[in-house]
Amino acid sequence: MREVLIVTTPDGFFAQKEMPWSSMDVSKVSAGLGAKGFHVTTVDFDYIKNNISAIKDKIIIYTSSQRTEHKRYIEDVMYFLKDSNFLIPSYEALKAHDNKGFQLLLNAKYILNVIPGTYIADVSEINQEQNYPCVFKPANGASSTGVAIVNNINEIRQKVNGWLDFSLRDLKKIIKKHIIPFRYNSEWENYLDFGKKRFILQKFMPGLTCDYKVLIFGDKFYALKRFVAKNDFRASGSGLHSRDFDGELEMVLEQAYQFSRRFRSHIYSLDICVADGETWIIEFQFTHVGPVTLSESPFYFVRAQNGVWNKVMKVSDLEDEFVLSITGYIHENTALCS
Repeated sequence: MREVLIVTTPDGFFAQKEMPWSSMDVSKVSAGLGAKGFHVTTVDFDYIKNNISAIKDKIIIYTSSQRTEHKRYIEDVMYFLKDSNFLIPSYEALKAHDNKGFQLLLNAKYILNVIPGTYIADVSEINQEQNYPCVFKPANGASSTGVAIVNNINEIRQKVNGWLDFSLRDLKKIIKKHIIPFRYNSEWENYLDFGKKRFILQKFMPGLTCDYKVLIFGDKFYALKRFVAKNDFRASGSGLHSRDFDGELEMVLEQAYQFSRRFRSHIYSLDICVADGETWIIEFQFTHVGPVTLSESPFYFVRAQNGVWNKVMKVSDLEDEFVLSITGYIHENTALCS
């Protein structure tokens, strides 16, 4: 299996470069894989949809989307290719992208050392023994959007039923209930209200002043220290960061390495914190990762066989490292290289 399909949107977009809306250089990735001996064809999702039954025994390289409905579309399309082709990312990795609930399920399966939490479909399912304060996170989303500390179930209800989430259906419900009550069916409305906003409740780690973003491309580890903003508890999205590290870094890199041994992927984006001398995974991605931790770094780290971490002073190119990470991932599955 040496035939590779790179799948883009119809306009040739493949996420991501520096920003979520900026595309990687697909032609450079294609040429790099071609130089490694693969026969590469670039296609779009329309081609995939029109040839689902015919596409078999291919290596299929694609990416996700931060647009929720677009991601669901990609999940639908790739579902029909996952059993008869080699997907990069894997289908599990795709499902985990910007889906904190699925990440908790992966953690339960692979023991990834994610901060303990619970995936919840509806407020009514919250365990009465839930510990507070805890961290509320919408199931979908990035950059800490919607993330908050909650102290009781009423605060959770406020997050789930916030006025910013007021929809046309909510307006119709109010009109029916108070103006044309003969059109209002309480049983139907209660049925529709269940599970309107999936979320997770995660253990709150008090006193954190920073966390770490770690990208893994092949055997290279790139790190960025991110600081918590004033009067906040989140480092993600704060815009405060540094590449000056202290003694915690080796613990963080080792945590990232152990994560990569438990779940295999071509690339990783890991958010890691250190609390009371222990390292924890906050959340993770395997596709559509923000690459700035790599592309703006003057160095990276590699782990020697004896477990020693070495710093290599060298600037990395995103597309080159992407090609190397994919090639290494394919060669792990030796049957694909024949």
